[in-house]
Amino acid sequence: MKNGKKILVLLTLALSIVFAADAFKIGFVYSEQIMLEYQEAIDAMKKLEAEAQELQNVYKEMQLDYQRLIEDYEKRKLVSSDAWKNQKQKEILDKERQLQQYQVEKFGQSGEIYVKEEEYLGPVLDKINETLKKVGEQQGYAYIFDASKGTIVYADEAHNLTAIVLEELKKSK
Repeated sequence: MKNGKKILVLLTLALSIVFAADAFKIGFVYSEQIMLEYQEAIDAMKKLEAEAQELQNVYKEMQLDYQRLIEDYEKRKLVSSDAWKNQKQKEILDKERQLQQYQVEKFGQSGEIYVKEEEYLGPVLDKINETLKKVGEQQGYAYIFDASKGTIVYADEAHNLTAIVLEELKKSK
């Protein structure tokens, strides 16, 4: 008799889980695969990589100029006048500042490459997100996860508990 009740409870629990899971659809995508296979994303990445390569080439050329200045200074400093040494030291410091400024302007947090990234990839990512939302709504998903990054990329607002949590927090004052 006890075994029969246990089996009945387990069966009821299992069926509840099955029905609950059916009513609560969860899906996932691999964003890396989307970015690798979606032609608009591929084109945007190619443009961004070309821009980055061009900026990197300019930076490398600037570094070579800087190295040449240092090498020239080191070769000639023992036989040169103080005025020449001071002038070359100033040139070296100026070139070093230019390198740092270029690096910040082009590759820093709000640098040109990040502006270009937003310009090229922003519309593509917006389109992908709109499509995720559309698929989520049309297919009845409660959540869609990005398996590549472990993040939620779509959530049905019916499951948003923010207002309830805020209300409970206000009550607890």
